[in-house]
Amino acid sequence: MKVLILSGDYVEDYELFAPIKALEMLDIDVHVVCPDKKSGDIVQTAVHYFDGWQTHSENIGHPFELTHTFADIKLDEYAGLVVPGGRYPEYQRYDQRVLDIVKFFFDKNLPVAALCHGLQILAAADVLKGRSCSAVHTCKLDVIAGGGTYVDFHMLSKNVHVDGNLVSAPAYPAIGVWMREFIKLLGFNVQLSS
Repeated sequence: MKVLILSGDYVEDYELFAPIKALEMLDIDVHVVCPDKKSGDIVQTAVHYFDGWQTHSENIGHPFELTHTFADIKLDEYAGLVVPGGRYPEYQRYDQRVLDIVKFFFDKNLPVAALCHGLQILAAADVLKGRSCSAVHTCKLDVIAGGGTYVDFHMLSKNVHVDGNLVSAPAYPAIGVWMREFIKLLGFNVQLSS
């Protein structure tokens, strides 16, 4: 099974690395791509801190080496899509190629996990009409403008919202439950043995 992850410079560090590791743990082949970049190219991540100011602060995260070339992906090969947050959704939501990828997964009703600012891309792709989703609070108007219903969770909560094939959450503190619900939609049943 293969899962596609969108990324770009200043993708949120945790929101990129944690889903990769969670999916790899289940032996899922994870392909991370960025428009106009190739396998082996670097995207710079950012670490967002919610530290009591009116908005989050941002520090340089780890450099990440892309696993695959954006121009070479074949969408029919993927079982699901992950759209992490960070700064890259601010500019990639204007890239029609990115919007077409998102539309493909929604048209096929395949699992999509979007977190934090990642919902900006979904709103721009016009896939939120008639749906409900969560996102970081500063993306509430993007969700509403995109025709969606905003589910308001505290940004530091460990809450997740599922609406059909869409799994969403407000920010990185919810990565565990966000990935758990996405993995269920991919068809995995993870249980503890007694």
